[in-house]
Amino acid sequence: MKILLITSSFPYKDSIAGMFIPDTIRALNGRGVQVHVLTQNCDTPRTIHASLWPGCDVTWFGWHGGNTPLVELIHRRIIGVFLVGQYLFNGFSAGRQICRTWQPDIIFAEWLIPAGFIARILSIFSGIPYACRALGSDVYIAGSNALIRPCIKQVAEKSALLFADGFDLCKRTSALASGKECFFAATARTPENKNGGGFRQKNDADRFTFCCVGRLHPVKGQDVLIKACAVLRARGTAFRCYLVGAGEERKNLEELIAGLSLEENVIMTGRLEDADVTKLIGNVHCLVIPSRSESIPLVLSEGISAQKPFIVSNVGDMGYLAEKYNLGYVFSSGDHDELARALTKMSDTELRTSFYNKENYEELASILSVEAGAKTIYDKINGLIN
Repeated sequence: MKILLITSSFPYKDSIAGMFIPDTIRALNGRGVQVHVLTQNCDTPRTIHASLWPGCDVTWFGWHGGNTPLVELIHRRIIGVFLVGQYLFNGFSAGRQICRTWQPDIIFAEWLIPAGFIARILSIFSGIPYACRALGSDVYIAGSNALIRPCIKQVAEKSALLFADGFDLCKRTSALASGKECFFAATARTPENKNGGGFRQKNDADRFTFCCVGRLHPVKGQDVLIKACAVLRARGTAFRCYLVGAGEERKNLEELIAGLSLEENVIMTGRLEDADVTKLIGNVHCLVIPSRSESIPLVLSEGISAQKPFIVSNVGDMGYLAEKYNLGYVFSSGDHDELARALTKMSDTELRTSFYNKENYEELASILSVEAGAKTIYDKINGLIN
């Protein structure tokens, strides 16, 4: 089986976007699948081809937009429209060449837009069927945009197969595609045993500790967690919160921490290597996922592997999974007072340990594994083309 995988997010150099994709490809390779990735070149306007490992080739097509998301470019008037057009045309041209010479069995788009749009056009011109996996932002956010929604809807409806990495997301994607069946295929990754060496956890003896891992972005809700930390300190709780990640919200979050005089309580670590993240998760008492919009984030799988309790916002599948598998407390998205109450309860050792159930963690870990997601994709595609 040969799959042309199109994505606008593929990890390269310091980029962490689409971190789950290489592990998905390796799992598919293990089933005898060859994968050719098509993604944009964020460094130069040149098209570059490379073989990353046996069974995985990559074409980075050239354009002049760098690493700017297409959704942002839409708001930049003439130059933005030009760059969006260049992205789609260059992606289509590179993909058409791959279809002609390599002749994949199927085109697979990670995200309904923009990858799904390119896959749709390629399918029309090549006759090769395409499949899409919705990954949250394309349906939850872009799908509510009056300009983008019709395009996403058509991409979903015309897709030979639909996948999503969340249970709620499957329902929403199916509804978007006028009832077409959508299959759950988890996104996950295996952390590398790579230690950055620069991070040292503080002496947290006799403190309640928790961490939040994710891109620093308004949708991830780190500001909600910081405000909850201010409430926690006002109640006299001894605690330490670690915010792990990098992103465009760093300066705003730093200013919020300083404005609330939380410098000793809330530590921004920046981006950490996998081994450092794994060690930190293993050392803290719980994980917090305060997102305003989310499906099933990668950190959920990482915390489950470490068998840690959670505090999660009730968005996407997080509330459903936390309650079904007794993982921890659920709070209303954006409500820092409710989050502070959950943190106060989680700081109680007896209440915290009540969430531990080895069988629950193991069952959920198998559902959310790389292998489970890849198997679903392989089985459905194999049934389609054979």
